[in-house]
Amino acid sequence: MIRENKKDEKPYRSSKDSTFHFSPSATSVKDDGFHDSSASVFTEWWYFDSVFDNGYSAQMSLRFLSIVKNRCAIISQRLDIYKDGALIRHARKKYYSLKKFEASCQYPLVKLDKNQVIKGGIDKDGTWVYHLTSKVKDVSADLVFEGCTEGWKGTNPGGDSWAVLLPRANVKGVLKIKDEEIKVQGIGYHDHNWDVRRAAAGNHGWFWGKINFDTLTANWAVIFKNRSLGQPILVVNEINGTYLNIDPKNIDFVGNSLRKDHGRYIPRHFDLKINTENILLDVSMDVEHVHHVRRMVKAHYWRFHLYCKGSITAFGKTQKINGTQIAEFLMF
Repeated sequence: MIRENKKDEKPYRSSKDSTFHFSPSATSVKDDGFHDSSASVFTEWWYFDSVFDNGYSAQMSLRFLSIVKNRCAIISQRLDIYKDGALIRHARKKYYSLKKFEASCQYPLVKLDKNQVIKGGIDKDGTWVYHLTSKVKDVSADLVFEGCTEGWKGTNPGGDSWAVLLPRANVKGVLKIKDEEIKVQGIGYHDHNWDVRRAAAGNHGWFWGKINFDTLTANWAVIFKNRSLGQPILVVNEINGTYLNIDPKNIDFVGNSLRKDHGRYIPRHFDLKINTENILLDVSMDVEHVHHVRRMVKAHYWRFHLYCKGSITAFGKTQKINGTQIAEFLMF
């Protein structure tokens, strides 16, 4: 049930006096291997999503939740398929035995119950290429992701690590729902988070999303240090080029038009703006569809399909956006 916001509910905003400054650096294939953690309780995950040309979109993830280090863990595989932003199939499978999970620490290779799910690497031309084979119950995805932007990694305010191996990728393959096969192609994204500890200092949840223009991509996030004030991150990539990290004091983010959803107030509209010598960005985002799930026992997670409208000027180019993108909101 969704309700309109109360007058006393404050919008979500980025902090202008943030003491945290994201510092991205280059990635390697080892960054997408399994990292483990020194903590007993932690989460690590691999995440992929795609928006396809035929109105379909999909999210595929594999999550490792350690309960007691080296003794007890929950490994979750998820596959969500949407049509025109609306969820048409949510499939999830959990494994409670560590013997079911195999992952390389040196490069992206993950198997579940001896079946390959993720395999990636760099080909002879220097392109990052991933083969994703995800089958959960009667839903499956067999997709190839070919990166077209330079990856980067950094540490978030809570101390967890975030590697965006594919800020943008060309994706093609097949989705299957029961006996129906759907050929797809479009634009995708892949990242990997590790050593994530629930309600760590300086991290009580986040907004995250990306905006794909013609040849430019803006990956943005706001990590919340309290109920409504967050520390912003924004990195702009150019296809076949480099990336530009934005100083947090130059990022204006507002999430408003709050409505109650599963006991929490969530925004239905976002504004993201930057005005510096190197970049101009002004994009408004309206929530078209919301998919809510529970994560890590007590955490709430909302996946948004956002209708984005606006423009960017960066790397000497001005480009417009007028279309749907995927974003998320996690609240511990």
